[in-house]
Amino acid sequence: MSVVSIRDLCIEYHSDSGTTRAVDGVSFDIPHAKTLALVGESGCGKSTISQAVMGLLPPAAQIASGQILFTDPAGGVDPVDIAALERDGQTMRNIRGNRIAMIFQEPMTSLSPLHTIGDQIGEAARLHQFPDPDRALDTYPFELSGGLRQRAMIAMALICRPALLVADEPTTALDVTIQAEILKLIRDVQQELQMSVLLITHDFGVVANMADAVVVVYQGRVMEAGPVETVFRAPEHPYLKALLNAVPTFHMAADERLRPIRPIAPKIGGFLSSKQEHGSGEGGKGGGPLLVVDRITKSFSLRQSGFFSKGKAHALKALDGVSLTINRGECLGLVGESGSGKTTTAMAVMRALTPDSGSVKFDAGTGLRNIAELRGADLMDYRRRVQMIFQDPFSSLNPRMSLNEILMEPMVIHNIGTPAERADWVRE
Repeated sequence: MSVVSIRDLCIEYHSDSGTTRAVDGVSFDIPHAKTLALVGESGCGKSTISQAVMGLLPPAAQIASGQILFTDPAGGVDPVDIAALERDGQTMRNIRGNRIAMIFQEPMTSLSPLHTIGDQIGEAARLHQFPDPDRALDTYPFELSGGLRQRAMIAMALICRPALLVADEPTTALDVTIQAEILKLIRDVQQELQMSVLLITHDFGVVANMADAVVVVYQGRVMEAGPVETVFRAPEHPYLKALLNAVPTFHMAADERLRPIRPIAPKIGGFLSSKQEHGSGEGGKGGGPLLVVDRITKSFSLRQSGFFSKGKAHALKALDGVSLTINRGECLGLVGESGSGKTTTAMAVMRALTPDSGSVKFDAGTGLRNIAELRGADLMDYRRRVQMIFQDPFSSLNPRMSLNEILMEPMVIHNIGTPAERADWVRE
């Protein structure tokens, strides 16, 4: 028996520039108590399909044709076509979050920052997932690690014992150890509840460990489908072969590189090649040290319970004598599980926080200088030379600014170029 049967589903996005068909004639079944993985590159239509199943398509998207048949005898739901239901209608609201639940990709942008975890879960039935459930009830999302936030999302999704769990990239933002815990948690609960899972992912390692069957989507169409072992061992479609070739392995040779599906040659010229304009940190000796982190430590005070609690705080040592050196032109990998101190180290390098002890030194062309001593123009110059790419662009980019304004803002702040030059560089 299938919990969900999707038949010839077509979804279109309507905008001022025209109509785009994001999903084009997709058909597949999600069996009872089994896991189906929906895989493909970014923009292939995976998340659009999952949003349609949840009745959460954005206003610009419309189901042009096809059916999403949902059946849940145990939950008292007769076969119903979700595609034909009103998104805000009572029938869809009774199904959404109750019989069909969803785990989103980034919990920090999915959880409300104004409510405690206990409030958002509503019940404490599954808070045994937390190492300190009593404290977790009174915490806010920003006080928890990424792994614990994702556990809270899972608790919210499973509290009503749904027939289908839609997991949209549930472990993308997690390290491998936390990822393994989250996947095991989903698998254990699936067995306990005899629940079906629609797993949206681009990670073939997750697919191999979790899925019973796989559907490969490309440009809104199904390219290949079948049992996991069959599809992986004998891929037939060139697109799936290209996806598998883009997966890194531990056995790659030193000179071996991943093969992208559509190679894009980098265009380094104009603004990007102008060292004088963008401040590349040139200077100093050849390939010598550009950044030296020397035995930095950092501790944070944690509250005993809720945000407004007067409980006694205790200290957490996030960094304990961390040292590293990055030479000019070098790429240094800083790895470790969630909560190991990676981001805290990066924030210390950015001078977004001050270490309790130790130093961070940077060579802007005049020798290594302690960044804690930089002031005025020197500090602005450092801010210009050292930049950061954040993990989640959705919560990092200002939703009230256009892409043009976002790209131009740093050049305005640092007084780079004339207005005409800035406009040219943004287009470049």
